[in-house]
Amino acid sequence: MNSEPIEFTDMGKYNSHTDLTSNKSTKGGFFVSTAKAFILVLLAILIAVVIGLIVHFAGSGKEVVCKCSEVPASSSIADRLTECKTLAVQGNMDICTACSKGGMTMSTTTAPPTTPTKPDVRLPRHLQPIFYEVELQPHMYNDQPKTFTFDGSVRIQIRCVEASNNVTLQINKLNITRGSLLFGREGAGSAPNIKSWEEDTTRQFLIIHLDGDLTVGATYFVQMEFAGPLKDDLAGLYLSKYDYNNETRYVATTQLQPTDARRVFPCFDEPAIKARFNITLVRKSNKKTISNMPIAQSIPRADDWVADVYYTTPKMSTYLLAFIVCDFEVITETTQNNIEYGAWATPGKTDQATYALDTGVKILTYFEEYFNISFPLPKQDMVAMPDFSAGAMENWGLIIYRETAMLYKPGVSSEGNKQRVAVVVSHELAHQWFGNLVTPSWWDDLWLNEGFASFVEYMGVDYCHPDWKMFEQFVVEDLQDVFDFDGLTTSHPVYVPVGHPDEINEIFDRVSYAKGASIIRMMRFFLGEDTFRLGLTKYLKRKEYDAAFHDDLWQALTEQAQSEGKSIDVKSIMDTWTLQMNYPTVTITREGNNLRLTQKRYLRDPSAVDPMKYTSDFGYKWEIPFTYTTSIAKHFNKSDADVKWIRKTETETAIVGEGLPPITDGDGWIIGNVQQYGFYRVNYESSNWLALIKQLNTDHKVISAINRAQIINDAWNLVTSGDLDITIALKTLEYLNKEEDYVPREAARIQIAFVERMLSKSPVYGAWKKFMLSRIQEPFSRWTMNNTGASHLDSYVRSLVVSTACDYDLPACISDAKSLFKQWMDNPSNNPINPGIKTKVYCTAIKYGGVAEWDFAFEQFKTAEVAAEKVRLLQGMACSQELWILRRYLLKAIRKEDIRKQDTLSVIIYVSTHAYARSFTWDFVREHWNTIKEDFAVSLFAFSNMIGRVTRAFNTEFELQQLEEFMKSQSDFGSGERAFTQALEKAKTNIKWINQHEKTIENWLAGLRYD
Repeated sequence: MNSEPIEFTDMGKYNSHTDLTSNKSTKGGFFVSTAKAFILVLLAILIAVVIGLIVHFAGSGKEVVCKCSEVPASSSIADRLTECKTLAVQGNMDICTACSKGGMTMSTTTAPPTTPTKPDVRLPRHLQPIFYEVELQPHMYNDQPKTFTFDGSVRIQIRCVEASNNVTLQINKLNITRGSLLFGREGAGSAPNIKSWEEDTTRQFLIIHLDGDLTVGATYFVQMEFAGPLKDDLAGLYLSKYDYNNETRYVATTQLQPTDARRVFPCFDEPAIKARFNITLVRKSNKKTISNMPIAQSIPRADDWVADVYYTTPKMSTYLLAFIVCDFEVITETTQNNIEYGAWATPGKTDQATYALDTGVKILTYFEEYFNISFPLPKQDMVAMPDFSAGAMENWGLIIYRETAMLYKPGVSSEGNKQRVAVVVSHELAHQWFGNLVTPSWWDDLWLNEGFASFVEYMGVDYCHPDWKMFEQFVVEDLQDVFDFDGLTTSHPVYVPVGHPDEINEIFDRVSYAKGASIIRMMRFFLGEDTFRLGLTKYLKRKEYDAAFHDDLWQALTEQAQSEGKSIDVKSIMDTWTLQMNYPTVTITREGNNLRLTQKRYLRDPSAVDPMKYTSDFGYKWEIPFTYTTSIAKHFNKSDADVKWIRKTETETAIVGEGLPPITDGDGWIIGNVQQYGFYRVNYESSNWLALIKQLNTDHKVISAINRAQIINDAWNLVTSGDLDITIALKTLEYLNKEEDYVPREAARIQIAFVERMLSKSPVYGAWKKFMLSRIQEPFSRWTMNNTGASHLDSYVRSLVVSTACDYDLPACISDAKSLFKQWMDNPSNNPINPGIKTKVYCTAIKYGGVAEWDFAFEQFKTAEVAAEKVRLLQGMACSQELWILRRYLLKAIRKEDIRKQDTLSVIIYVSTHAYARSFTWDFVREHWNTIKEDFAVSLFAFSNMIGRVTRAFNTEFELQQLEEFMKSQSDFGSGERAFTQALEKAKTNIKWINQHEKTIENWLAGLRYD
């Protein structure tokens, strides 16, 4: 519903302190003249009308805006306006006195559409669950999936911590069995009776009203039976399926994070409300079940049913429970510390789980040793699920993966697929400590889960594969990636207040994951590795089996640092990084032998209007751990001892320079933020930028790979913010034909892709394409498409080179791709294409082919047995230039015709990647918006990612207008709300970028004779 603000402004003389009587002296009583009496009557009528309008508008959900002309000295304007607004909403007659000495008037204005305020959905805290007994029985055996259901029962033992006359649980999409609801007291003593019960569907509450108060300290129980639908909605207890031996087989599985345990059984479904669980899963005798703990016993029941009773869990959160009923196969290993580790997959695929299992066993043991805390469960299972909304879920003792994140087949899967499996396995195992053993008190500290797991994952993979240079990759995979997101006024702090499930789902984003990981990496650097590790162990041991607030972590790390004689207050530093959004740019200016350092807030568009949803208590100033090196020192191996602090109280900081090149050395340079440990950008004087570029052109390897990537990323993004001339950024690309390291090449690819999106509709694109061909021809000739015997990172570089060459239509690349694909079409049982370049070969052949190539790829997709191969084919099929083929493809995706629901939004993203299909995809999304939102918005990432990817190339006023009109036409974007507000900000920034830089790029290219 649209809101029209009611605005109160100065009424001047008509307020509660105005004397409306005659100034004449009277002998007693209250006297007014006839004229003044008439005025009083009119004023009373006017006030009544105003109050009536206020109450009407406020009661109709209108926005109330108050303004006071004068405020008593004892009050603040904000206090008076809040009081005024509250009275208006309540319909209180005292509204006319809320603004003293000024009065008020009312006017109405038309406001833009707003999203309704989300209700508070937090549980009351008068009860604490101690122990659950849960039984679940899926019914999925009649081969009619539309009729599938599940039923179950729950008995919860609860302790009263505050007197109350109700029991409030959380519930969603379940039906309570009539007559099954019971309440009583454990042991001796009486209990109130159930008076009534109700379901508050808005807040997802089940409220049981009692006829008396509960006794503080007493233990009670509540139990009930229930039933729910078993659907393929990828949330709660849901249905998955797969085909084997020409037969469709069904699986019941779960995804409960963040707020979907309540869809499986009524419970206290908040992360801090922990308890122990006894789980029983009931199955047919030809099925198997898996849960968090090992099976204690299997009890036969009538009609071929079997009840698997599991050992009691440790104290844990509801969202970490997991239940599976399936016929999967398993392979097992045992870790050095006697943890049984199982890897489950659909029949015939366990050979693809070997790498994940081996990696998991190594990393689990490594984490036990690193944190000095044993894994607390007797077993750890990993399951490759055919249908899964996320990459994986860290359920304690039973991690569920999407198949692409767990299965790897040498010769078919690429090195990228292999790294993806290792990273996800490591990430989920990190959660067994960060999130499972110690859980955030509420979702506003989600980053304590995801930020830590996103950083620690690199530690685990680096332990297994040191040659992969994972900590170099971190810079482009996470830090620079989230820089883009967090450079918007529509970003959010790492620690962010949330309540409603839509708001919770919304923050499963790059800030919680990648920025969280980046500031943890920074903290590890300025504390020192040993201090960091010992502090983490202190924190985990202190809060194990409990819930934590981020201040608990700061305290443990500070105690550890100070015990080692380090004068560091972690909270005062890290609050500046977690409690305010965005990040700083540090500008280095040389003044003789000193360096002057200034910090300011980085925004992609400094002129963007800040919606002020979040404000900063630090004035957007940060505690910055600054490091630098020079052309003289060339010291890239810095430690915490080298840190120079830029304080949040300082706009400028002066430090004495060490190892500075002579002022007369025109080629001398300074690099700030060595190895990009800090979460900030660095800007320089023009002469320093030119010296760095000259160094890249003459001998780029003098500068570390990470800092080469930093130079490219910072330069291009400082152009976007208006802090650097674009010719500097363009010059950072000139040396690329000599670059053979993955990290700087990937940093360059990302910036080049942005320029391509901006210029794709510009007349300048032709000259830009010629320039890019000149930069890629030599590397392609050197790297070729022959990936035989390549190392892991060489395979990555080759993939980048081939992708760029084919994207810019290098004839040799197109010819090779078409030839390889034709060989495969001629002999489908023998694919000659190396896995490392399959994605681009498939794409190029289909782009320059026709319906025959597309149909062949689709048939291969349907029969592929390796999940990673299916994804590559999905990407390749999105490359067709025939719009009718693309529309057929998109319709198959949203209708789930041979394409799994988990992949639908990915298909839309893949199609939107190509310049010739961007407007087409945007039209398709708007046309089918209701279907997309209702059926496919369950993923914690994919929905918001799809919105961002489809709109990220918008850079014309017409596209901006389309976006604004679409946003106005919708009343509720659910968990995609922030993604749309960010899309709007990015579109405006893109328009500004192309208007400011298109002509400069054209002139620069002409100067290089590309026109």
